[in-house]
Amino acid sequence: MATPTDTASLEGAPVLSFVRTIDRSLVHRAAVSEVLVTDLVRTGAEDFVAGAQLPHGHAYFSDHARTPVTYDFLLLLEAARQAGTAASHRQLGIPGDTTFLVNSWSIRIEDVQGLTPGDRPAELELAGAVTPVTARNGRLRGVSSSVTLRIADRVVARTRIDVGMAKGSDYGRLRFLQRKSTPPLTSELHGVLRSRPVDADRVGRRNPANVVLGEPTHHGDTVSAQVEPQFDNRSLFDHTYDHIPAVVLTEAARQLAHLAGVPTSATVTGCAADFTRFAELDIPLVATARLAPASHTGVSPVRCVVDFQQDGSEAGRITLDFTPAPSTAGPVPTSGRAHQAGAE
Repeated sequence: MATPTDTASLEGAPVLSFVRTIDRSLVHRAAVSEVLVTDLVRTGAEDFVAGAQLPHGHAYFSDHARTPVTYDFLLLLEAARQAGTAASHRQLGIPGDTTFLVNSWSIRIEDVQGLTPGDRPAELELAGAVTPVTARNGRLRGVSSSVTLRIADRVVARTRIDVGMAKGSDYGRLRFLQRKSTPPLTSELHGVLRSRPVDADRVGRRNPANVVLGEPTHHGDTVSAQVEPQFDNRSLFDHTYDHIPAVVLTEAARQLAHLAGVPTSATVTGCAADFTRFAELDIPLVATARLAPASHTGVSPVRCVVDFQQDGSEAGRITLDFTPAPSTAGPVPTSGRAHQAGAE
């Protein structure tokens, strides 16, 4: 494993290595193959720069039917999450057994063309800061990270991720207190589905294993579906969870937007997600989407708002902006058929 660097180069500009990944424990991954970050350089008490290599082919992040091909917004969010998590441990001194819980995250794609893969895996540079969030008693209760992402000196995206934290055994007590019972684990639910998964091509996927929704139902200008991920999908569930993580909920929102009428060729260029409670594994979780009218015609983004409900309570809300593919640019239908929820 590469050892993250704490110093800048003699010229004053950080020199990032893309030779090998950093320690997987710093980014809360079980598989080395799922680690994107290759280097981490401290540039201030809270500031950092990091390097990450974006894979040409990935079982989940590259499994899309859309054209032209670009690096996916969730791949960029994951790279930013990993960089912020590693910086939080190294620069803020957060213990390694701390669980990070995504309260909210957002991304804005600023240069879609800059996300076009080349002949070699892209070298992503991330410049950001991790800001501690404290309670009134001064106790650290979370971290806010803001990151600017560049490829070949082009700013391609900006992200913000806000996480809460639970240290060691405190996490188990928190979960039991909220549920009044011990939550099941994903490792105990392999092969368990409550409904038939929707066909992969309807949600822009080639591999059925990456489908996370059941069959949809339509009610007026809304469409709903049960969130049904396959818990043995190691790209989405790299390690054992006791809840549905933020990335799966965000993927569910994207897939439901396609079922609501957004073409599978469209690209997500904006995402804002708030998670208000844990999304439990053993209680039906229903997502409902509504398309918002685009502010302009032509290639302007279309917005889809997705709400998650579980056991009569709101579990989160995700807003996605889609930009139609250049070859099919045009108005997108505005309706119809045609939060602590996630740990890293």
